[in-house]
Amino acid sequence: MLRIFSYLRPYKGAAAIIIAFLMLTTVVTLVPPYFNVIVIDDILRLGGGGADADLSAAPLKRFFRNIESAAVALSITVGLLVLTHILTHVLDIFRGRLAAWLTFHIVSDIRTELYAKLHSLSLRFFDKRKTGTVISHITEDSSRLQFFLLESLSFIVIDMLMLFGIGIMLFWLNWRLACFVLIPVPMIIFGAGWFWKRVRSLWHRAYRRSSKLYDVVGDSVSGIRVVRAFGRQTGEVERFGEANVDSRDYFINAERMWATYYPILGFTVTLGSLIVWYAGGLQVLSGDISLGRLMAFQSYLGMFYGPLRHISPVINWASRSMTAAERIFEVIDSEAEQEDDGTLVSVPSVAGEVQFTNMTFGYDAHKPVLRDINLHVKPGEMIGLVGHSGAGKSTMINLICRFYEPDSGLLEIDGVDITQIRLEDLRRQIGVVLQEPYLFSGTIAENIAYAHPDASMEQVIAAAKAANAHEFVVKFPDGYDTQVGERGGRLSGGERQRISISRAILHNPRILILDEATSSVDVQTEQKIQQAIDRLVQNRTTFAIAHRLSTLRNADRLLVLDKGKAVECGSHEDLMEQKGVYFKLVETQRKVSEIRSKQTAVEG
Repeated sequence: MLRIFSYLRPYKGAAAIIIAFLMLTTVVTLVPPYFNVIVIDDILRLGGGGADADLSAAPLKRFFRNIESAAVALSITVGLLVLTHILTHVLDIFRGRLAAWLTFHIVSDIRTELYAKLHSLSLRFFDKRKTGTVISHITEDSSRLQFFLLESLSFIVIDMLMLFGIGIMLFWLNWRLACFVLIPVPMIIFGAGWFWKRVRSLWHRAYRRSSKLYDVVGDSVSGIRVVRAFGRQTGEVERFGEANVDSRDYFINAERMWATYYPILGFTVTLGSLIVWYAGGLQVLSGDISLGRLMAFQSYLGMFYGPLRHISPVINWASRSMTAAERIFEVIDSEAEQEDDGTLVSVPSVAGEVQFTNMTFGYDAHKPVLRDINLHVKPGEMIGLVGHSGAGKSTMINLICRFYEPDSGLLEIDGVDITQIRLEDLRRQIGVVLQEPYLFSGTIAENIAYAHPDASMEQVIAAAKAANAHEFVVKFPDGYDTQVGERGGRLSGGERQRISISRAILHNPRILILDEATSSVDVQTEQKIQQAIDRLVQNRTTFAIAHRLSTLRNADRLLVLDKGKAVECGSHEDLMEQKGVYFKLVETQRKVSEIRSKQTAVEG
């Protein structure tokens, strides 16, 4: 809770005004019940013998008693009550409007901090969480916290002030009866503590199941084409149904806990009220207090037990919200990908020299994916990474981009340990063209200029021409203003790839990563993409992974990986002469190509 309140600092003035409104509202709310004493004892004269005993201590009572006409006195009393209620509601309106403004600003700040923190976390964080879970933190958890701040927190503050103010009034009216009021309080407080512990645990489990529900929906929607292609709609509905039932059952358990405790709390409160009625009635019969004072006491008692009744729903709301807050702050408190402690090296530009020295890495520390890698890459050199699936090619790329850090050994850029370079500087020097290019929803021009949003239209067009993309872009009715759709779904695979290359060209990196950039396109499109890549790699240090080894023949050197180890390194010709792992891979691909050619000829 204190962590949430820390977000109030920029809004201290608004928070102070809200507290002032709450205190004023509480004071005004305490006025109407006291008029029961005046109406019953002094205007209607139904108070009995105890009324005269109260007269000397109450100037307000004397004022109304001195009014000759009871009807006039009653009219004044009702008028004052109307004004009191109007003032209360006016204060509530201003407090509610200001509270809404403050709440949404605080939640917006938390969401912004949460989203910014997500972008500063390492990929290890996302490896352990599904997309739906991450999205639920920003949407569902923040919404629950928003509800608590907007609705429940006001209840808590008002109830605390009311309990304090009404307690004073109860002891002032009759301290003996006030002592009877306190009889149920220990049971309510201990019951609330017991309820809090159990319901908070239940809500924590329920929200985890709810996140899994988001995961199922995210998987299914993201892979909707695969679902339809394999006719798995029914299977996906069943998978969602299982997750939905699991989530439903946990929420039912949490709500049942609240539904069981709340009536018990209500009975405890009612019991206290009945005790006061009995004890107070005896005092009225004996003449110790007036009927009006007892009725005022009962009115205050109802207001006193009201906040205590609210303990159960408030705890229910608070447990939901605090669970959501814990999930949010768990992300915010996660270790960032890089913390700048002032010792990081600023590298505004690099030559492109890359060196691996005895480098070992594993996504799990006890399962190394790469072992003792040693490689020195000169500026402007092109290195082809070759090996079977799972050999560690993509892992080397991830390390160069510093998505992960080596477990041991060194990875240096221009002689500087990559872990000591400011990430902002490092990523500015690296460009990536992936096998499955990711385009953001927006226009073609916006996607090309993603790394440089301030790029001119002339620069965007020049990059597109260099990537052989300009030709197909201008054929669209809207040209560079064409919307690409979600993930670039309105473009073909080859078109998306050329937009991705255009983006890399405009980024103008010193180190270029090509990860299977031509593996998912036809021969004609591959030629255009290859031409664009040939322009892109000029004078840049390049690391390339290719499904077809023939596309790597232009590489200066080929690094062959086998089971996480660098087993061969050299030019295509050198490695073919060695007749080692690389030779076997080339021969295997050649034989596969021959078999496919024969099958195509037979089918033709």
